[in-house]
Amino acid sequence: MEVEKNIQDVFLSLLRSALWGVPAQIPDGFSDWRSVAVLAKSQSVLGLVGEELMSCSAPKELKAKVRTLVMRTVMTHAKLNSVLAEVTAALEKGGVPSVLLKGQGIAAYYPKPELRQCGDIDLYVGQNEYARSYEILRQTGASMEDPKALTVGKHYHASYGQVEVEVHRYTEVYPFRKYDDVYQRASDAGMTEGLVPMSFGGVTVATPEDTFNAFFIFSHLFHHFLTSGIGLRQFCDWMMLLSARKEEIDHERLAKILTDMDMMKPWQAFGCVLVEHLGLPASDFPFYDPAENSRVEKILSRVLSEGNFGQERDVVTKRGRSYLLNKIRSFIGHITRTTVLLRLFPRQALRQFCHTLTSGLTKTKNGL
Repeated sequence: MEVEKNIQDVFLSLLRSALWGVPAQIPDGFSDWRSVAVLAKSQSVLGLVGEELMSCSAPKELKAKVRTLVMRTVMTHAKLNSVLAEVTAALEKGGVPSVLLKGQGIAAYYPKPELRQCGDIDLYVGQNEYARSYEILRQTGASMEDPKALTVGKHYHASYGQVEVEVHRYTEVYPFRKYDDVYQRASDAGMTEGLVPMSFGGVTVATPEDTFNAFFIFSHLFHHFLTSGIGLRQFCDWMMLLSARKEEIDHERLAKILTDMDMMKPWQAFGCVLVEHLGLPASDFPFYDPAENSRVEKILSRVLSEGNFGQERDVVTKRGRSYLLNKIRSFIGHITRTTVLLRLFPRQALRQFCHTLTSGLTKTKNGL
């Protein structure tokens, strides 16, 4: 989905207005508000942009639809906070401390947290308490994933009605040992030292240490950019965290993590997107380098055209019933994307493609 320049500009102006309280710049005579709303929805920021759109000259019918979706975001936010408090309290009562990842913890840094579109709840409990956490949540009446999930992957799922909770034993796992060793050391420290407490429904919930959290949010964002696509909601999450916790982030330690993970250049390039298009002051971005601006438009164009988690990509919108044909289409899509990504981030894109290829072939062979 290619985005016209005038629609992109209005959309970004409304988003900056929602995040920073600056007046939106709308060209005289602009009328394609539906396309702005569609773009905001595909980027998972309709709650933010939608409220700003209410004060514009959009048609009444569109405003009514957007208002309904915004209210749904507000209600979902309240529901997730309620479930988060319930689950965290149950784990704590059972002797299992947890740490909230991403999501509702990051929402707290927005001017209006309730307007950030919610996903699921991600909680980290670590390897030692992983199995016990499963039994505790099962006793709360949650709909639990099959117990075999405890031995496969980095997390299992527990469902509370429409709210999905992912319980993690690892915050992330990198496919290459060299980088996974660096990451796990940073994660182990960031999940145990300097945790940042927040309150949800009167329950104290821990969130990661700030320096690790800054890297973790970016790492998640960049991973999905390389593999399937990512939306501006994740950019906004990263930006609001960096802005709110800038005094607490240890630049020296962060630089070492980024360097050891071979992610400093991607960090700086994506940071230019925050500064050039989303309104973050350059002084608030660690290691800002204007020399990386050359990649900004290509990054932004890919993000806007693919949608959050690649929902606008052909391999998603044109998915058929044939498993094999879907796999072939997905493989061709990965090759096409990789040829573009190699020009932006050659080492990182090549490593990710090699992992995706070997992993995909293994799953296809096993009929997964």
